[in-house]
Amino acid sequence: MKLVTVFDGYKYIGTMQICIARMLRESGIFFALLSVLGVGFLQGLYALDAADGQVESTSEVMNVMVQALLQSPNYDKFAPLPASLILYYLWNVVTAIILLNVLISLFASAYSEVVDDAEAEYLAFFAGKTVGMIRAPDSFVYPAPFNLIEIFFMVPFEPILSSAAYTKFNRAVMVVVFFVPLTMIAFYESTSGKHRYRWMDELLTNGVPEDDESPAAKDPDVDGQDAERGLTISRVPFSELVKAFPNMQQSSEANIVSEIHEVKAKLDVLMQKLEAKQS
Repeated sequence: MKLVTVFDGYKYIGTMQICIARMLRESGIFFALLSVLGVGFLQGLYALDAADGQVESTSEVMNVMVQALLQSPNYDKFAPLPASLILYYLWNVVTAIILLNVLISLFASAYSEVVDDAEAEYLAFFAGKTVGMIRAPDSFVYPAPFNLIEIFFMVPFEPILSSAAYTKFNRAVMVVVFFVPLTMIAFYESTSGKHRYRWMDELLTNGVPEDDESPAAKDPDVDGQDAERGLTISRVPFSELVKAFPNMQQSSEANIVSEIHEVKAKLDVLMQKLEAKQS
């Protein structure tokens, strides 16, 4: 069953897993109603069946009720007594028409809720899977089907080896096991999958195109009716907008430190002005 998680990266399969899980959750309402009605009808049918003086086992009555639920009713069982036959008819109507339609509507609503918001549902599902893998209790994670290697080949050595030796042993095994799949992934990304990210390679290699650095591209003019109405694309110049952007050439910690220095410099200027006024 762990092999199913291998396909979680595909959006369609991940969405279908969410749909199935939601449907199984909604089916709890159906089985709750079915169990309540089943107990009541079982008691009534058993009592009416025993009214003729021949008491049969409860399992036989339950078997007939299950057959009716599976669309194969046995009406001859309760034919001698009209009251029990009418009650058996009611059981067929309730299960085949009412409860099954309730189950279908629950499944349809669960499916529509997931499909209508499939993007967010899948991202939340995949994020949960990723966080669960990152926060695994074991520091050496073997995804399926490689977890079989951990179970049958690694775990028996854990009580024998020391912590340092077991760590080295795990790392050696992981290097051997994951070398081939990681090599295949790297080969695919460097050859077949390279054209999908060509724009990123060109941006990182060649930088920003010269046309985007021109003043007309930074602060474009509006023409036509919009210009006559006095409309502009942005009331704030591009140079002012850039000042509010974070410096991507520095890390977040460096940006925080630089902002602290700026605040400190402003406080120094403010303190100097206050001292000048007091003097």
